[in-house]
Amino acid sequence: MAVRQPAASNEVDMVLIVENIECGAVALIPRQAVSQSSLPAYPNAHTGAFRDVWLARFGSRGAAAALAERHLAHAAGDERLALRMRLLLLRHEPLSARAAHRYTELADRMLVLGDRSGYLIARSFALGVANFGGDTAAALAAYEQLSAEINRLEDPLEQHAAMGTSLLLYQADGKPAAYMQQACRMLQLANEIDHGAIRSAAISNLGIAFFLAGDELQARHYLEQSLASNDLGGWVRFSAVAILAEIYASAGDVEKILPLLRVWSFPDQIAELDGPTVAHFHALGAETFSRLGQAPQARAYLDFLELTPSDQHSDDLRCLLVMARAMHHQAEGRGAQAAAAMSEAMAMAQAMPRSDRTLAPRFWWMAAELAAAQGQWEQAYRLMDRYRRLEQEKKQEIAAVRRVAAKFQTDDSARAVEAAQRDRLTGLGNRERLITVGDAWIARGLKPMVAMLNVRRFNAINEALGREIGDAVLQAVADRLGEACIRFDHALAGRVYADQYALVLAGERGDISLLGGIAADMFAKPLEVAGQWVDISAAWGVAHCPAHGLSMHKLMNHAEIALHEGRRNDAGWTVYEPSLIRADLRQLSLISELKRAAQEGEFSLLLQPKFRLADNAVTSFESLIRWNHPTRGLVPPAEFIPFAESTGNIRGITEWVLRRAMRLSAQLRDAGLVSQIAVNVSVHDVGASGFPGILSSLLQTTRARAEDIRLELTEGAVMKDPATVIDRMRAINALGFEWSIDDFGTGQSSLAYLHMLPVSELKIDRSFVRGAASSSTTLTLLKAAIDLGKNLGLATVGEGAETTEEWDLLHELGCDTAQGWFGAHPMPEQALISWLQARVH
Repeated sequence: MAVRQPAASNEVDMVLIVENIECGAVALIPRQAVSQSSLPAYPNAHTGAFRDVWLARFGSRGAAAALAERHLAHAAGDERLALRMRLLLLRHEPLSARAAHRYTELADRMLVLGDRSGYLIARSFALGVANFGGDTAAALAAYEQLSAEINRLEDPLEQHAAMGTSLLLYQADGKPAAYMQQACRMLQLANEIDHGAIRSAAISNLGIAFFLAGDELQARHYLEQSLASNDLGGWVRFSAVAILAEIYASAGDVEKILPLLRVWSFPDQIAELDGPTVAHFHALGAETFSRLGQAPQARAYLDFLELTPSDQHSDDLRCLLVMARAMHHQAEGRGAQAAAAMSEAMAMAQAMPRSDRTLAPRFWWMAAELAAAQGQWEQAYRLMDRYRRLEQEKKQEIAAVRRVAAKFQTDDSARAVEAAQRDRLTGLGNRERLITVGDAWIARGLKPMVAMLNVRRFNAINEALGREIGDAVLQAVADRLGEACIRFDHALAGRVYADQYALVLAGERGDISLLGGIAADMFAKPLEVAGQWVDISAAWGVAHCPAHGLSMHKLMNHAEIALHEGRRNDAGWTVYEPSLIRADLRQLSLISELKRAAQEGEFSLLLQPKFRLADNAVTSFESLIRWNHPTRGLVPPAEFIPFAESTGNIRGITEWVLRRAMRLSAQLRDAGLVSQIAVNVSVHDVGASGFPGILSSLLQTTRARAEDIRLELTEGAVMKDPATVIDRMRAINALGFEWSIDDFGTGQSSLAYLHMLPVSELKIDRSFVRGAASSSTTLTLLKAAIDLGKNLGLATVGEGAETTEEWDLLHELGCDTAQGWFGAHPMPEQALISWLQARVH
């Protein structure tokens, strides 16, 4: 059950396992940087050296200690610098009560030397270790006397470091609202420091505050958000995992606890993690296996805990350890020993100040269970009554914590970037997020693996059970992937598009076997969705660095190639190999056939009118391509457009459609008819540097006007490479072409990018229009999309309106334009002209 811990990890400053992810994960100093012959220069050597080591501690305790030793060796009689390095070397040791006098001694010497900020940091460290057997109330009062001065420190990193250990004291004193206030302030500092990792740690602190108040739903939300955005791993990640395990235990969700215990228990490199956190996690393991009646496994956890130094145990941990032993005695059938251990635990709890607020809630219902198992029904009733009363009291604390959190607003730009990199349906990262994090890991010397998966038979599920159930299935798949991520030290899940997801993991290649086992079990149990069971399976494609690529773009592409090969061969698990990229004979044939189709006149153009809902007037048309294959018959676009995009042949098809649409537009204008025609373009077209030149050339040869051609790009296409696409869209817009966002609502965009696009029209996907009259959820989404368009000053088009009811509903909701079979079917070019002329007359 051992789990390999990477070198890049460190201790965690948490006491209950919830104490906090304090003093923030800021940035990772590569191990090799420690061995460089020269140290970086800062205007203030003391502050700069402190920053160097403080950042390094979030990578590896060994690397940080080595860096501190080097700064110490270069102090050259600079006692202020030497004291700061000794403070950080002490800080890299496990927190314990015996360290208090050493911190105090350093603080006093710093004060004499005039290093006031160093003094405040050292003094706060000294007060924080009171949680390990000292007077926490007195320590908290002493800290609050220093807090005003700490808040005035100029360097946000030093202020953040000095504030961190106060979270230990607020937790120990049972003050979740004050904990939240401090956590919010630390998140503000994290935003000032402007680093994703320190912000991830700060978000975890918000989750811990909600957990302490008993708001487990909000706690889980913030912790899972931190895990999803945290690209550091190590102690920061383990801390969040440990708290999530505590939440699962409170909810009695053993199925979610067991995988975490299997992966994270009995770490090989325990020195890289914080002792109290490890002890809490293993106490939970002993309790869990005792409750399951698996005494040998519980004994292994208790034996492990015997090795934990007792001076690193907080009061609440001591109570939980004794209660875990009582549970084990009961599982072994030793009733008398169980009763004695339980009495000892209860006596310790009675001696603890504010134990009702600081002990984990499960302590009381474990005691009640033991009392009931021993036939002590009256005692069991009293304990359960106490547990219920504590839960009621915590509801007031939940309200107070929520009020504090509501007053706090994170930085708008940080929220916008985060939202733009998140899939709206599932909450997972999108493709851009996966690439950003994966490339950052590669830059730090990690070797990510990309495992891409596709949900089999999803279209059948969607059609048979409806879109709402389909969306719920996609969300349930995301939940399973999120649970899998927690088992790895560096892991991120994302939704690439539709029913395709990706896991990005960093570590040695040996993790492939671990992931393979997890993948095999992931969907062994059906998904419970909307009160019914849905049985699904998945195909996986895997690529790993460096063998299959040195960038995330390359790894994602190769994982997708492996996935498609697996789907073609009905394989569950396919690892990329270079031979997979070779196209088969049928593909080669299709490529040549596509090139011939335009030359031989096999393509045809259909036009579908769009109607202004205010008066049913035709305002424009959408061009639709069809392929009349000489032997295969009519080939729908869904069968050849994606292939053309993947093989680079889409540009020729797009140019053919543009030329025909421009010619028709010029003809319509000459006849005095409505002349604007929309053409769908691919992200591959827009991404090509020569595309604006092609558009200008076609305008000249066809005599069309740019304002008569509207270019449509899907929402998902924009998000594949937003920076490049947005710039190119603006350049094309400057030529006079108008832009529409097609299939809005099915992609991954957000206001963070949408307001930056040079678009004038929002085309709402047909899935929001169909069924809106009979589904309150779909109706709400449709109305929200229309309102969003209005608020952004965009015209709105409802696609796929096929019934009178849908047409009228769009009008009632304020949609500007409708398109669909109810208005008119797509028609050939010549038929369109006749149809228009008939409407005029």
